[in-house]
Amino acid sequence: MDILQLSHYLDNLLDIPSIDDAPNALNGLQVQNTGEIKKIGLAVDLCQATIELAIEKNCQMMFVHHGIFWGGLQPLRGSFYEKISSMINANLGLYSAHIPLDLHPVFGNNRALADLIGLNNLEPFGEYGGIKIGFKGTIVKKSAEGLAQELAEKLGSSVKVIGEGEIETVGLVTGGAADIIQQASREGLDAYITGEGANHHYHEAIENHCIMIFAGHYATETGGVKSVGGHLEQKFGVTTEFLDYPTGL
Repeated sequence: MDILQLSHYLDNLLDIPSIDDAPNALNGLQVQNTGEIKKIGLAVDLCQATIELAIEKNCQMMFVHHGIFWGGLQPLRGSFYEKISSMINANLGLYSAHIPLDLHPVFGNNRALADLIGLNNLEPFGEYGGIKIGFKGTIVKKSAEGLAQELAEKLGSSVKVIGEGEIETVGLVTGGAADIIQQASREGLDAYITGEGANHHYHEAIENHCIMIFAGHYATETGGVKSVGGHLEQKFGVTTEFLDYPTGL
C-alpha cells in the first residue's frame, strides 16, 4: 500500500479528525512520499537523528509521536531545512500523532504504560483540554520505591520519586503532565505517574499527600508508537522498527 492509503487507515484508527490538539501538532500525514510502503520507522521524536536512522534502516515512512511542525509557520532554512530536505531526498514520508496517540484506549501511550505496571480496574483519568487522556486504577500494593524500581527496569530510564509510602491506587498520564498531580490528589489516589515536571510540582506532591513518580518524558511515550507498529505489521504485513533515540528527559 502507499502512504495515502496507510494514512487514511491511521486517521480512522486514531480518530484524528475529531480530537483537539495544539494548533501546531498537525496530526496525520505531514510529509508525503511516493511508492510502496514496505518498512516503517517508529520514533517518539522527529529529529535529524531519527530521520538519519530511518534512512539507514531503509524505511519508506516514519510514524512518530512528536512531529516536525511544532514551531509553527517558519522559513525553510537551518535545521528545519535540513530535516525537510533529508526526508524529501530520501523519499521518506512522515505521519505524526500527538494527543490522539496519547489517549487511544488500545494502542495509546497511556494504555501501554498502564499495561506495563499491571494497572487493573482501568478508568479514564487526567483531564487535558476537556478530555481525559490517561488512566487510573489499582496495582498489587507495593512501596513507592518498589514501583519506581519496576518502572526504571522496564522503561530503561532514570526515575525520580517524590514522597514515600505504600501504593495501591495509581493515576498516570505520560509525557509532561505534572500539573495533573492536583487531580490525582482530589481523587484520593496514592500515587501519580508522569514523565517530567517543574520545581514547583515537588511541593504540590508533598503538600497534597500524593506520591509523584517522574519516569521520563521520552521513556513514558515509547509505548504508543510500538503498539501501533505492531498492529500495522499484523494488519498489513509491513515491517516496522523502533528507532530509539532517548533524550534522558
